[in-house]
Amino acid sequence: MPALVLKLEQFILVLTRVGCILFFLPIWNSRLIPAQIRVFSILVISLALTPVVAGSLPPFPATWLTAVGLLLRELLLGLSLNLVVSFIFAAVQMAGDFLGIQMGFGMVNLIDPNSGVHTTVMGDIMLMLATVLFLVTNTHHLVLAVLAQSFTEVPLGGSLMMPGGLYNILVPMGQLMYQMTVKLMAPIILILFLTQVAMGLVARTVPQVQVMILAFPLTIALGLVFLSLSLMLIGPYVVGQFSWMQHPLIGVLKAWHG
Repeated sequence: MPALVLKLEQFILVLTRVGCILFFLPIWNSRLIPAQIRVFSILVISLALTPVVAGSLPPFPATWLTAVGLLLRELLLGLSLNLVVSFIFAAVQMAGDFLGIQMGFGMVNLIDPNSGVHTTVMGDIMLMLATVLFLVTNTHHLVLAVLAQSFTEVPLGGSLMMPGGLYNILVPMGQLMYQMTVKLMAPIILILFLTQVAMGLVARTVPQVQVMILAFPLTIALGLVFLSLSLMLIGPYVVGQFSWMQHPLIGVLKAWHG
Protein backbone atom coordinates (compact mmCIF):
# COMPACT_ATOMS: atom_id res chain seq x y z
CA MET A 1 0.00 0.00 0.00
CA PRO A 2 2.74 2.59 0.80
CA ALA A 3 4.41 1.77 -2.54
CA LEU A 4 1.14 2.43 -4.36
CA VAL A 5 0.69 5.75 -2.57
CA LEU A 6 4.27 6.69 -3.48
CA LYS A 7 3.68 5.93 -7.17
CA LEU A 8 0.45 7.94 -7.11
CA GLU A 9 2.26 10.92 -5.57
CA GLN A 10 5.00 10.66 -8.21
CA PHE A 11 2.36 10.53 -10.95
CA ILE A 12 0.68 13.68 -9.59
CA LEU A 13 4.02 15.51 -9.55
CA VAL A 14 4.77 14.51 -13.13
CA LEU A 15 1.22 15.36 -14.17
CA THR A 16 1.63 18.85 -12.71
CA ARG A 17 4.61 19.67 -14.92
CA VAL A 18 3.31 17.95 -18.04
CA GLY A 19 -0.05 19.66 -17.71
CA CYS A 20 1.46 23.10 -17.10
CA ILE A 21 3.70 22.80 -20.17
CA LEU A 22 1.36 21.15 -22.66
CA PHE A 23 -1.71 23.13 -21.63
CA PHE A 24 -0.24 26.33 -23.13
CA LEU A 25 1.63 24.71 -26.02
CA PRO A 26 0.44 25.55 -29.55
CA ILE A 27 -1.65 22.76 -31.08
CA TRP A 28 -2.36 21.23 -27.65
CA ASN A 29 -4.16 24.37 -26.51
CA SER A 30 -6.20 24.63 -29.71
CA ARG A 31 -9.93 24.92 -29.19
CA LEU A 32 -10.39 22.81 -32.30
CA ILE A 33 -9.11 19.77 -30.38
CA PRO A 34 -11.71 18.29 -28.02
CA ALA A 35 -10.92 18.75 -24.34
CA GLN A 36 -11.19 14.98 -23.79
CA ILE A 37 -8.34 14.33 -26.24
CA ARG A 38 -6.13 17.01 -24.66
CA VAL A 39 -6.72 15.69 -21.14
CA PHE A 40 -6.23 12.07 -22.22
CA SER A 41 -2.96 12.87 -24.02
CA ILE A 42 -1.61 14.69 -20.95
CA LEU A 43 -2.55 11.75 -18.71
CA VAL A 44 -0.92 9.21 -21.06
CA ILE A 45 2.30 11.21 -21.40
CA SER A 46 2.47 11.69 -17.62
CA LEU A 47 1.89 7.99 -17.05
CA ALA A 48 4.67 7.10 -19.49
CA LEU A 49 7.14 9.58 -17.98
CA THR A 50 6.54 8.72 -14.32
CA PRO A 51 8.71 5.57 -14.15
CA VAL A 52 11.40 7.24 -16.28
CA VAL A 53 11.86 10.33 -14.09
CA ALA A 54 10.83 8.86 -10.74
CA GLY A 55 14.40 9.00 -9.44
CA SER A 56 14.65 12.78 -9.89
CA LEU A 57 11.33 13.67 -8.26
CA PRO A 58 11.26 15.50 -4.91
CA PRO A 59 9.10 14.41 -1.97
CA PHE A 60 5.40 15.16 -2.26
CA PRO A 61 4.50 18.57 -0.76
CA ALA A 62 3.61 18.24 2.90
CA THR A 63 1.48 21.40 3.12
CA TRP A 64 -0.94 23.12 0.78
CA LEU A 65 1.25 26.25 0.77
CA THR A 66 4.19 24.25 -0.55
CA ALA A 67 1.92 22.67 -3.17
CA VAL A 68 0.67 26.09 -4.35
CA GLY A 69 4.26 27.35 -4.63
CA LEU A 70 5.23 24.28 -6.66
CA LEU A 71 2.23 24.76 -8.98
CA LEU A 72 3.00 28.45 -9.55
CA ARG A 73 6.63 27.67 -10.39
CA GLU A 74 5.55 24.99 -12.87
CA LEU A 75 3.15 27.45 -14.50
CA LEU A 76 5.96 29.97 -14.95
CA LEU A 77 8.24 27.29 -16.40
CA GLY A 78 5.50 26.14 -18.78
CA LEU A 79 4.80 29.69 -19.95
CA SER A 80 8.49 30.44 -20.57
CA LEU A 81 8.94 27.25 -22.62
CA ASN A 82 5.77 27.84 -24.61
CA LEU A 83 6.76 31.40 -25.43
CA VAL A 84 9.68 30.03 -27.46
CA VAL A 85 7.34 27.87 -29.56
CA SER A 86 4.58 30.48 -29.76
CA PHE A 87 6.95 33.14 -31.14
CA ILE A 88 7.58 31.04 -34.26
CA PHE A 89 3.90 30.31 -34.83
CA ALA A 90 3.06 33.98 -34.25
CA ALA A 91 5.69 35.03 -36.82
CA VAL A 92 4.15 32.80 -39.49
CA GLN A 93 0.62 34.01 -38.74
CA MET A 94 1.71 37.65 -38.67
CA ALA A 95 3.34 37.22 -42.07
CA GLY A 96 0.09 35.81 -43.43
CA ASP A 97 -1.89 38.70 -41.94
CA PHE A 98 0.38 41.28 -43.58
CA LEU A 99 0.13 39.45 -46.89
CA GLY A 100 -3.65 39.24 -46.63
CA ILE A 101 -3.95 42.97 -45.99
CA GLN A 102 -1.74 43.76 -48.99
CA MET A 103 -3.79 41.40 -51.17
CA GLY A 104 -7.05 43.09 -50.21
CA PHE A 105 -8.29 40.51 -47.68
CA GLY A 106 -7.99 42.97 -44.80
CA MET A 107 -11.74 43.61 -44.90
CA VAL A 108 -12.46 39.88 -44.59
CA ASN A 109 -11.67 39.12 -40.96
CA LEU A 110 -12.28 35.81 -39.26
CA ILE A 111 -12.39 34.79 -35.63
CA ASP A 112 -9.38 32.61 -34.86
CA PRO A 113 -10.73 29.70 -32.77
CA ASN A 114 -7.36 29.32 -31.03
CA SER A 115 -6.96 32.86 -29.72
CA GLY A 116 -10.45 34.29 -30.17
CA VAL A 117 -9.12 37.37 -31.99
CA HIS A 118 -9.70 38.67 -35.52
CA THR A 119 -7.35 37.29 -38.16
CA THR A 120 -7.23 37.34 -41.95
CA VAL A 121 -7.80 34.40 -44.26
CA MET A 122 -4.13 34.29 -45.26
CA GLY A 123 -3.07 34.39 -41.61
CA ASP A 124 -5.13 31.27 -40.88
CA ILE A 125 -3.75 29.54 -43.97
CA MET A 126 -0.16 30.25 -42.96
CA LEU A 127 -0.86 29.12 -39.40
CA MET A 128 -2.28 25.83 -40.67
CA LEU A 129 0.81 25.43 -42.88
CA ALA A 130 3.07 25.93 -39.84
CA THR A 131 1.00 23.43 -37.84
CA VAL A 132 1.30 20.79 -40.57
CA LEU A 133 5.06 21.31 -40.83
CA PHE A 134 5.35 21.16 -37.03
CA LEU A 135 3.71 17.72 -36.98
CA VAL A 136 5.15 16.28 -40.21
CA THR A 137 8.74 17.06 -39.22
CA ASN A 138 8.18 15.49 -35.75
CA THR A 139 9.01 18.73 -33.99
CA HIS A 140 6.48 17.74 -31.33
CA HIS A 141 8.83 14.85 -30.52
CA LEU A 142 11.53 17.44 -29.86
CA VAL A 143 9.21 19.29 -27.48
CA LEU A 144 8.39 16.06 -25.67
CA ALA A 145 12.11 15.25 -25.39
CA VAL A 146 12.73 18.66 -23.83
CA LEU A 147 9.81 18.01 -21.48
CA ALA A 148 11.39 14.75 -20.33
CA GLN A 149 14.80 16.42 -19.98
CA SER A 150 13.29 19.18 -17.84
CA PHE A 151 12.83 16.80 -14.92
CA THR A 152 16.61 16.36 -14.60
CA GLU A 153 17.60 19.91 -15.62
CA VAL A 154 14.98 21.71 -13.48
CA PRO A 155 13.86 19.68 -10.45
CA LEU A 156 10.33 20.30 -9.22
CA GLY A 157 10.02 22.84 -6.44
CA GLY A 158 12.33 25.72 -5.71
CA SER A 159 12.21 29.49 -5.78
CA LEU A 160 9.40 31.37 -7.53
CA MET A 161 11.76 34.12 -8.69
CA MET A 162 12.07 34.44 -12.45
CA PRO A 163 15.70 33.76 -13.45
CA GLY A 164 17.51 36.77 -14.86
CA GLY A 165 19.00 34.76 -17.73
CA LEU A 166 15.51 34.05 -19.01
CA TYR A 167 15.18 37.55 -20.43
CA ASN A 168 18.36 37.07 -22.47
CA ILE A 169 16.60 34.20 -24.25
CA LEU A 170 13.01 35.42 -24.63
CA VAL A 171 13.81 38.98 -25.75
CA PRO A 172 15.89 37.79 -28.75
CA MET A 173 13.08 35.35 -29.56
CA GLY A 174 10.71 38.33 -29.79
CA GLN A 175 13.13 39.98 -32.19
CA LEU A 176 13.32 36.75 -34.19
CA MET A 177 9.54 36.79 -34.55
CA TYR A 178 9.62 40.09 -36.45
CA GLN A 179 12.65 39.03 -38.47
CA MET A 180 10.86 35.85 -39.54
CA THR A 181 7.78 37.85 -40.52
CA VAL A 182 9.84 40.12 -42.78
CA LYS A 183 11.83 37.27 -44.33
CA LEU A 184 8.74 35.19 -45.04
CA MET A 185 6.64 37.81 -46.79
CA ALA A 186 9.02 40.61 -47.88
CA PRO A 187 9.43 39.40 -51.52
CA ILE A 188 5.69 38.94 -52.06
CA ILE A 189 4.80 42.23 -50.38
CA LEU A 190 7.43 43.98 -52.51
CA ILE A 191 5.83 42.60 -55.68
CA LEU A 192 2.38 43.70 -54.52
CA PHE A 193 3.76 47.15 -53.68
CA LEU A 194 5.24 47.48 -57.16
CA THR A 195 1.88 46.38 -58.57
CA GLN A 196 0.15 49.15 -56.64
CA VAL A 197 2.71 51.66 -57.97
CA ALA A 198 2.11 50.41 -61.50
CA MET A 199 -1.66 50.77 -61.02
CA GLY A 200 -1.12 54.32 -59.82
CA LEU A 201 0.92 55.17 -62.91
CA VAL A 202 -1.76 53.68 -65.14
CA ALA A 203 -4.43 55.71 -63.38
CA ARG A 204 -2.42 58.90 -63.94
CA THR A 205 -1.57 58.24 -67.57
CA VAL A 206 -4.80 56.58 -68.71
CA PRO A 207 -7.66 57.97 -66.60
CA GLN A 208 -10.21 56.02 -68.63
CA VAL A 209 -9.03 52.73 -67.10
CA GLN A 210 -11.02 51.69 -64.02
CA VAL A 211 -7.99 50.99 -61.83
CA MET A 212 -9.99 50.25 -58.68
CA ILE A 213 -11.92 47.49 -60.44
CA LEU A 214 -8.75 46.07 -62.01
CA ALA A 215 -6.51 46.32 -58.94
CA PHE A 216 -8.44 43.99 -56.59
CA PRO A 217 -8.44 40.82 -58.73
CA LEU A 218 -4.93 41.55 -59.98
CA THR A 219 -3.38 41.89 -56.51
CA ILE A 220 -5.20 38.80 -55.26
CA ALA A 221 -4.08 36.75 -58.26
CA LEU A 222 -0.46 37.93 -58.05
CA GLY A 223 -0.39 37.35 -54.30
CA LEU A 224 -1.66 33.78 -54.62
CA VAL A 225 0.64 32.98 -57.56
CA PHE A 226 3.81 34.26 -55.88
CA LEU A 227 2.82 32.70 -52.57
CA SER A 228 2.53 29.34 -54.34
CA LEU A 229 5.95 29.86 -55.92
CA SER A 230 7.44 30.90 -52.57
CA LEU A 231 6.18 27.85 -50.65
CA MET A 232 9.23 25.86 -51.76
CA LEU A 233 11.35 28.44 -49.90
CA ILE A 234 8.96 29.19 -47.02
CA GLY A 235 8.61 25.52 -46.05
CA PRO A 236 12.33 24.73 -45.57
CA TYR A 237 12.86 28.05 -43.78
CA VAL A 238 10.09 27.37 -41.25
CA VAL A 239 11.32 23.79 -40.79
CA GLY A 240 14.81 25.14 -40.12
CA GLN A 241 13.43 27.45 -37.44
CA PHE A 242 11.61 24.52 -35.84
CA SER A 243 14.86 22.52 -35.78
CA TRP A 244 16.78 25.46 -34.31
CA MET A 245 14.09 25.85 -31.63
CA GLN A 246 15.76 23.18 -29.51
CA HIS A 247 18.58 25.56 -28.54
CA PRO A 248 16.41 28.25 -26.90
CA LEU A 249 14.28 25.56 -25.24
CA ILE A 250 17.37 24.04 -23.64
CA GLY A 251 18.53 27.57 -22.78
CA VAL A 252 15.27 28.18 -20.89
CA LEU A 253 15.82 24.98 -18.90
CA LYS A 254 19.39 26.01 -18.05
CA ALA A 255 18.18 29.47 -17.01
CA TRP A 256 15.69 27.93 -14.60
CA HIS A 257 18.34 25.52 -13.36
CA GLY A 258 20.54 28.49 -12.54
